[in-house]
Amino acid sequence: MRSDAAAGVFVAALVVLIVSVIKGWPLLIVLAVAVMVGTLAATARQRRTGPDPEVTLRPGGEGRPWREPRD
Repeated sequence: MRSDAAAGVFVAALVVLIVSVIKGWPLLIVLAVAVMVGTLAATARQRRTGPDPEVTLRPGGEGRPWREPRD
């Protein structure tokens, strides 16, 4: 799920949560909280599934293809 879609689902669940608290519907409160937690968990898992970033502690690097060799 993309972060824009996840934000939309989260906001919709927040609206349902607010309405259900005002109306006093405990079943919808539980459902809205579950959807909100699920949305947060799905986006957090999605961010961790990508490839490991290239991290170096020094600028440049010999194995980078966009760097021209120094003569």
